[in-house]
Amino acid sequence: MRAAISLLVLLLSLCGVQTESHGTDFSTQDISNELKELRDMMVDLRVTLRHTRDDVKVLQAENVAVKERLATSETKVQVLQDTKAEMKTEVDNLKKENAAQEAELALKMDNAVHEQELAALKTRLAASETKVENLEKEIRAAPKVAFSAGLRESGEGYTRSGDNDLDLVFKRVITNVGQAYSNTTGFFTAPVRGVYYFRFTVRDDLDKNSYMRIRMYKNGQQLMRLSDYDTDDKPSYLSSGLTLQLEKGDAVNMVLPAGSRLADIVDYNYCTFSGFLLFPL
Repeated sequence: MRAAISLLVLLLSLCGVQTESHGTDFSTQDISNELKELRDMMVDLRVTLRHTRDDVKVLQAENVAVKERLATSETKVQVLQDTKAEMKTEVDNLKKENAAQEAELALKMDNAVHEQELAALKTRLAASETKVENLEKEIRAAPKVAFSAGLRESGEGYTRSGDNDLDLVFKRVITNVGQAYSNTTGFFTAPVRGVYYFRFTVRDDLDKNSYMRIRMYKNGQQLMRLSDYDTDDKPSYLSSGLTLQLEKGDAVNMVLPAGSRLADIVDYNYCTFSGFLLFPL
C-alpha cells in the first residue's frame, strides 16, 4: 500500500515538472489527456491497492490460521511428549509388575513341583505302608516252624549203631516251634509245603585208625553222607546243612551207619540237629 502511494506522489511530481518545463507548449487537450491518464492510473492504483489490501487480509488470515495451527501442533507435541512420558512410566511399571509376576509364577511353579513331589512321596509312603502291612499279615498268617535238639537227654556217653543203621533220636528238645520235630522218633515232618533249611553237628572221641560217619535222609532216601578218619586219637566233628523243598508230610531224619558211634555231653550239646521253614510255597 505504501509503495502505491509513493508511486502516485512520484507521478504527480513528474507531471508538475513537465508542465513547468513546457509552459505554454501544452494545450488544453493535452492537459485533459494527461489528467485522464492520471485518473486512469489512479483507478488502476486504487484497484491494485484494493487487491493488495485483500491480499494482505488473506495473508493476515492465513498467518492467523498458521499461528493457530502452529499453536495446535505445539499443543499436540506437548501432549505427545506428556503421553510419551506417561507411556514410559507405564511401561516401566508394567516391566516391574511383569518381573514381580514372573517371580511369583516361578515361586508357584516351584511350589507346584514340591507339592507334586510331596504327593508322589505320600503315595509311595502309603504304598510302602500297605506292603509292610500286607507282609506283616503274611508273616502272622504264615506257619512258624523251627526246631533244635540235642542228642542226649541227660548225662554224657556214647550212642552206638551196632550191626545195623540207627535212626538217631535227638532227645533233648531245645526249640520246637510248630511241633514238627518228634523227640520220640527223631523225625522232622513238614507241616506245610515249603522250603526248609536243616543243619547238624556230631562229635566222637575216635580211636586211632577208626571212622566216624553220619547220614541225612528224606522219606527214607539218603541225601547226604559224611565221614571222618581219625589218625591222632583226638575228638572229631562232622557238620553240614541242606536247603530242601518239602511237600506237606515229607520226613527228614539223621541216621548213624552201622558200626559207628557218637559222643555227647548234655551240657555241651556236641551233637545237635536243627531245622526251620524258610518260606511256604
